[in-house]
Amino acid sequence: MKVSILITGSEFTKGLKQDKNGPYIAKKCFEKGLNVSSIIITSDEQYEIETYLKIALDKSDIVFISGGLGPTEDDKTRVAVSEALGVPLVYNEEWLKKLKERYKETGKEFSQERKKMAQIPFRAKPIENPIGNALGFIKVLNDVQKAVIALPGVPSEMKLMLYKAFEYLQLHQQKGFVHIFRTYGKDEVEIDEILKDIDKKILNASPYGIDIYIWEDNELFLENKVRVIKERLGNLIYSEDETPIEEVVGKLLKEKGLTLSTAESSTGGLIASRIVNVPGSSAYFMGSVVAYSNEVKENLLKVSKQDLEKYGAVSKPVAEQMAKGVKNLLKTNISLSDTGIAGPTGETPEKPLGLHYIALAVPDKTQVEKVIFKGNRNDVRLRVSQHALNMLRLYLTI
Repeated sequence: MKVSILITGSEFTKGLKQDKNGPYIAKKCFEKGLNVSSIIITSDEQYEIETYLKIALDKSDIVFISGGLGPTEDDKTRVAVSEALGVPLVYNEEWLKKLKERYKETGKEFSQERKKMAQIPFRAKPIENPIGNALGFIKVLNDVQKAVIALPGVPSEMKLMLYKAFEYLQLHQQKGFVHIFRTYGKDEVEIDEILKDIDKKILNASPYGIDIYIWEDNELFLENKVRVIKERLGNLIYSEDETPIEEVVGKLLKEKGLTLSTAESSTGGLIASRIVNVPGSSAYFMGSVVAYSNEVKENLLKVSKQDLEKYGAVSKPVAEQMAKGVKNLLKTNISLSDTGIAGPTGETPEKPLGLHYIALAVPDKTQVEKVIFKGNRNDVRLRVSQHALNMLRLYLTI
């Protein structure tokens, strides 16, 4: 069956927020063996919703709508569906009663606007909301064997109600299988060349590296693909799910009983921030020094003044001494450091924008890598932090 997904929300069409519900619904539809032909994002204008719903119904067997089921003036989905299908809205008495009880408990007025959340098209099947107030629904168009499924825009509510919709459609079995590889160390072209004979794949490049999505309709076929890709990519792969690299290295540090510190210049604490985003990081992360100025590098991290003058702050000797300095200062087993030119200013004929030196200090040696990353300032800083964490990952997996 062909599926269209309609996302409503002027915040998306104005670029104020990025939709995440469309991709989620699409992925779950694929797993159920449904063929998603389009994801449409429209404003909250009733006419726009009606127009795109009619287009979607013309091209698909099932249309999922997410958003616009709340109590406010801009929540127009239920009215738009009613008008597009030529079916009146009616109150679901059972949900109306539940809403009345909920608002009574909270002491809030059960206004006419809030009552709207119990309205659904005539003869539509309600989809109860287990954690919110907006009632979803499925309206089957028997004469053309099509269905419209309306779900709230709040992601946590939508996800729970989507499964109920699948149950009503009797889509119980998984018929599509997806696997993700998160990699770092080669660019998109290099990865594509390595996997050129692998079909049904998508490569997605970002400052975090290259994510590879593969899919199959047969689970055994997918398992064979996974095995081949793992053999070819080896330690380029840092995760086989959505796990970020900071969580991967955190688990390794914890397993090995090692401690970590960072000395950051260009990244300004970004490496440390990513590390402490992981719950339980206090077991292995001791702290960080943001040494943005030469004075801090020299006085706190004991970087040689002579080397700062001779080689400059953006240099291999300084990166090495920063890593050693914070490792000694905070008495950790391992440390990471970075120094570089994130831009958009600061370049010289000898030192281009994006030049960085990243150091990894371990008990018996210090490794320094020179990299040049192009892009806007914050993308460059993110790439530096990813490279640093990958250096640590590779060391921990030896």
